Formats: sequence, structure tokens, C-alpha cells
Amino acid sequence: MDGHAVSACEFAIERYRNIAKWRNMWTILLFVFGATVIIFLCGSILLFIRQSFLPGAISTLGTIVNGVGVSWVLSRRTDAVKEEEESYKDVQSKCPAAPNAIAAQIQALNSRQKLFMNVR
Repeated sequence: MDGHAVSACEFAIERYRNIAKWRNMWTILLFVFGATVIIFLCGSILLFIRQSFLPGAISTLGTIVNGVGVSWVLSRRTDAVKEEEESYKDVQSKCPAAPNAIAAQIQALNSRQKLFMNVR
């Protein structure tokens, strides 16, 4: 430890930043998994059209497994959204002195991650 004390407000803000980053990462992973499911599904349809039953069946099985992975990632992202909302409430309760400055910091963080932060 370096001996520096961290105020409850600074800790709450840092916690919010970390949780917002995790939410953003879960969202990116969800998009990647979703794209993979679509690619596998298209591949299996093409294989069945060409009457390649074994590769088509294996591709279909891969699509199902990938779909289960997507549902797991979606539940983790939902948890991250709830944690982010709770951490924001924590920031509001622990930083009552300068709500405008805190709101500006959070707005700047959200604008940097704007690509994926608006997906609810």
C-alpha cells in the first residue's frame, strides 16, 4: 500500500468505471457470438442444400452449442447492466457534494464507450 487514503466518492466512481467497462466488454462478446451463430447457421443451411448431411449436421450442432453460449453471455451482460445501475446509485449517494462534476465525469466515460453503451 502507498498510504494514500481514497475517499468513498472516488472509490464509488472508480467502481462505476470498472463495471461500465465490463458491461461494454460483455456487449462486444455478445455481438461476436451472435455473428458466429449467424455464420454457423448459414453454413449449415448451405451444407444441407448441397446435400452434405454429415457436415451439415455437425454445423447445426455447432450452431446449437453456440446458441447456448450466447444465452450464457446474455445473462452475464444482464447482470452487468444491473451492477452498473447499482454502482451509479452508489455514486449518487456517496458523492452529494458536486453532482454536476460527477455527472460530467460519468457522461465523459459513457461518451467514450458510446458505441456499445446505448444497447440495453
